[in-house]
Amino acid sequence: MRSISGLGGASVAALERGAGGSKVDQAYLALKQAIVSGALAPETPIDKNEWCGIFEMSRLSITTAINRLAFERLVVVEPQRGSYVAKIHLEDVRQWMLMRRALETEIAAVCAANLSDRTIEGLGQNLAYQRAAITSGDLQGFHELDNRFHCQMTEGLGLARVGEVLDPIRTHLERVRRTLLPEPGRPEGTFGEHEAIYRAIAARQPDQARNEMANHLDRVSRELHSFVARHPGFFEE
Repeated sequence: MRSISGLGGASVAALERGAGGSKVDQAYLALKQAIVSGALAPETPIDKNEWCGIFEMSRLSITTAINRLAFERLVVVEPQRGSYVAKIHLEDVRQWMLMRRALETEIAAVCAANLSDRTIEGLGQNLAYQRAAITSGDLQGFHELDNRFHCQMTEGLGLARVGEVLDPIRTHLERVRRTLLPEPGRPEGTFGEHEAIYRAIAARQPDQARNEMANHLDRVSRELHSFVARHPGFFEE
């Protein structure tokens, strides 16, 4: 287990640059990013003194940031143990995955029927960038393009309200996706599934697009089950 000091100075600086707002907001966003990205693994202790030094704030302020994360179930606060990164709750993940599957399979079908040619071209361009990221070994870049690929569909259809529902679901699942991404062969497998979704949409085949998206999201569930068996300490029911 490692504390924030184990991330290295460059990582901490990057987190600080990406955060805005008040000092409490900066600490909250930076710590959340470290947890969601997997930089801080489940059960990693959170040293308040370290964070106070990094953000030059009082213990009360850092405690406020940690309490916000505890409310989101990303951090556990125990009187005798202190604060530490929460394990991933499997039942929550199953429900989030169920909701995401229900929405995104239908979105893919609607895309095949109604998405503009220009937006479909944008999906194809995204795939070209994904391939380049895989070739160069840029996992972070690939992850961002993966997220963008899915968002392009919702945005291209003008489904703002659906996006408002999906965005927090994707955020909750981010820890799982980041945990699985470095698994051998996963980026290549994900890319192949994205290609299949794109081809079905470009061919204007709604049923095929729905099936390809379902296959894509179902593989995440299968891989999660396998990962849990190998790393039970990361999760809890």
